Amino acid sequence: MTLPTSELTPDNCVFLMIDHQVGLMQFLSSIDPMLLKNNILGHAKTAKAMNIPVVMGTSWPQGPNGPTMPELKALFPEVDVIDRPFVNFWNDEASREAVRATGRKKLVISGLATEVCAAFPAIAALREGYETYVVMDASADFNPFIQQVTMTRLAAAGAIVTTWVSVLAELSANTQVNGQHIGRLLSEHMGQYQAAMNNFLGTAANATEVREGVGLTGNPPIPMAL
Repeated sequence: MTLPTSELTPDNCVFLMIDHQVGLMQFLSSIDPMLLKNNILGHAKTAKAMNIPVVMGTSWPQGPNGPTMPELKALFPEVDVIDRPFVNFWNDEASREAVRATGRKKLVISGLATEVCAAFPAIAALREGYETYVVMDASADFNPFIQQVTMTRLAAAGAIVTTWVSVLAELSANTQVNGQHIGRLLSEHMGQYQAAMNNFLGTAANATEVREGVGLTGNPPIPMAL
């Protein structure tokens, strides 16, 4: 296993969101579909909040895989979704060029299905000297066994297997500056945290400061109501 050269920061990574297509979400059952949707959107909003470049692609959208999730297209209207003929995202020149154009060497990858759409480009990019992080819970597969096999394969190849909350926390780095992102995104897409946040906002002496973003350097307030 190869350790990453540094932590993830908003300035050194690019998110590759590969084949998050509505047809695929209907039959990849390794994770509950509503949980998967929340994980994907929480992960995508992390990139949006941190101003991280995003590359999105599709495979066979004219077939049963279907188009990209409409929520992702609405979140990134400026991003052109690359429809490729190749199974492996990394074998498509337009997709690779979109990554290279960012100038970043840390790739944060999620995809449907994990064993192909996330794992194939992650391993191929490792061969070219990139550092790859695969967000397992913003990806899914046909069953949990395949997901586990793929995670083992990725780790053995040198990829960092991770989760969207771990990525969010690593990128946030400083809660005094970026705690608002953690609070908002976990409250929106992690039900347990929403319960804790609502309890806090309803009882804590400094709830108003947190809700209104007081003391958060240059950041907007957390758009959260009781």
